Amino acid sequence: MKQNNYAKLSIAIIIGVAILRFVFALTHTTSGDACWHLASARFIATNDKVPLFEGLGRLEPFWPPPFFHFVAALFYKISSLISYNIAGLSMKLVSPIFGTLTVIIAYLIARKLFDDRVAFYSIIFLNFVPFFIDYSVFSYVDSTVTFFSILSVYFMLNNKYILSSISFGLALLSKYNALFMLPMLIYLAYKNNKGKYTKLSIIIILPLFIASSWLLRNYVVLGNPFWPFLNGIFHGVELGTSFNKINFNNIFSVTAYLTTYLELFGVPNGNILLLIFYDIPYIKYLLVIWVISTIAFIFPFIKGLFLRIEGKQRYFLTSVHIVFLSYLFMLFIYLINTGWFGARLLLPVVPFISMIWAKGINSIKINKVYVIAALVISAGFIFTEVVKLSIASKEWSIYKQDFGWAKTNSKEHDVFYGNGQCLSYNINRLVIDHTSPLDLNKVDYVWVNNKWGIDFQMNENSFSKIKSSDKLKVVYDNPASGTTIYKVIKQ
Repeated sequence: MKQNNYAKLSIAIIIGVAILRFVFALTHTTSGDACWHLASARFIATNDKVPLFEGLGRLEPFWPPPFFHFVAALFYKISSLISYNIAGLSMKLVSPIFGTLTVIIAYLIARKLFDDRVAFYSIIFLNFVPFFIDYSVFSYVDSTVTFFSILSVYFMLNNKYILSSISFGLALLSKYNALFMLPMLIYLAYKNNKGKYTKLSIIIILPLFIASSWLLRNYVVLGNPFWPFLNGIFHGVELGTSFNKINFNNIFSVTAYLTTYLELFGVPNGNILLLIFYDIPYIKYLLVIWVISTIAFIFPFIKGLFLRIEGKQRYFLTSVHIVFLSYLFMLFIYLINTGWFGARLLLPVVPFISMIWAKGINSIKINKVYVIAALVISAGFIFTEVVKLSIASKEWSIYKQDFGWAKTNSKEHDVFYGNGQCLSYNINRLVIDHTSPLDLNKVDYVWVNNKWGIDFQMNENSFSKIKSSDKLKVVYDNPASGTTIYKVIKQ
């Protein structure tokens, strides 16, 4: 096939998958951490301030670098001039926008350093690997940090140090794990300008200056610039989930690596039990097919990792190996400090994994057959994504009536006490987390649902106090969903 045809196919895939990405983003039901991120962004938009200890779905304070939230808040604020329903949807566009831009920049890098065919192969991997699909659809911060990380590399390859540094600084303002892109950028800066240490220092000083405002904020209000991580070293605020321990044995946890692999290929949070929880026909046979497909899909990456390459490509691929090692080091630090690891933390290196995968598949003699097989597997990944999103949407729809009642029958400034990090997002009210002490003087309603399996169960101590309290009156009860809402009787 002619090189020009590969370019046309690449553009077609980028546009086609971008459309799917936006459709998935606008139609899926927000869940998990995305609820907290969007509730926080909406709070910023409506209150013109950054949250701290407000009840937005978690007991912990608002700590993450806020660039994603600022962008989502801007979308909400502008769109709310038209409609609040449109404003809510507009926030869900942030991840697919940055996800699509990431694919475009990755394609430009692959085309610049290799050729149209390798760039085309890399686009196949990047567009269809399940967890990149997930996090360029879901309203997590990961597609944002990934975009600015690869943008900084793109500018560095074009000797635009200031723009590269600014992009890297914005990556740091999106998520802490961007920090581990720094060794790659330093190496590229060194290779491009040997002996010019002024330019080399820019890539270190300017990004840290950009990120320092948020690190200083967290140090002042939370006592730890990297809260909740390394909290045992900084002795920061102890509230909600913070990580105080150092345990080197966690490095040898097989479960942590298996979970990362499962999440990489689309299993929600890497938890296989979440699939078993749903009544999916022929689940055992589908899992066998899934395992075989993932092994076949990942093989070209392993092959590409050990290819010998000369010329300009060589020092770029050396920088890719450096960033792989850097993120492997991050994985170990994360495991030592937190005891777990999520594949989404590796998202900034996925564009570079796609290029190694592309080089690997390009070196296979029957690469055309392998590409067809990869496209078939990719179609299976897309189908799985549709099924997964449909199942999640169906599960959440059970509680639509409950959320609607809470919004309609409570005042805008009423405060709820309840379980579930998605509660605040869905009812658009401040919610005090159920793991905090129940103080009926500070809340107006109490939400309880111990039936759902898609969010947290009510804390047992809190549940006992709720059941025995004579200051609570049941004002809503839905046996079908398991939701009970109490109103606090004010004296």
